[in-house]
Amino acid sequence: MRYYKGQGSMELLVTIGIVLAFTIPVLFLLFSITSIGYESTAKAQADASVRSLADTMNFVYAQGPGAEKVVLLNLPASADSLLAKRSAGSSGGEAVVSIHTSGGAFEAASPTFAVVSASNKQISKTGLFEVIVKNVNGEVELIEAP
Repeated sequence: MRYYKGQGSMELLVTIGIVLAFTIPVLFLLFSITSIGYESTAKAQADASVRSLADTMNFVYAQGPGAEKVVLLNLPASADSLLAKRSAGSSGGEAVVSIHTSGGAFEAASPTFAVVSASNKQISKTGLFEVIVKNVNGEVELIEAP
């Protein structure tokens, strides 16, 4: 049997090409399934954080002017903003966390009976951080902890 120069190299390249042709689509499928799982986890984390913040806002509002409490929040890495805003036409408000997903923007919101201050600013942090919830003259304010 006679071998030609480069035959072994060509066989190796063909074998590697066949393996890659089957492996790459499987990896793309695996990554897409994994990212869907991360998105549902991020949504659940945003929902939990916004509920915790809304409960703290209600607690501080019920305590009266001068009350203050620090809440520890854990927002997902895909979070865009955290905001407390007044509800239009009612005395209450809501806490909102906006995150971006592959399907577009997602807002996790939780209503409160607390009167929310109009001077609240948007907080753009992710991960684990503290927010000070303060009752100033009967209105609840969010202050970014230093």
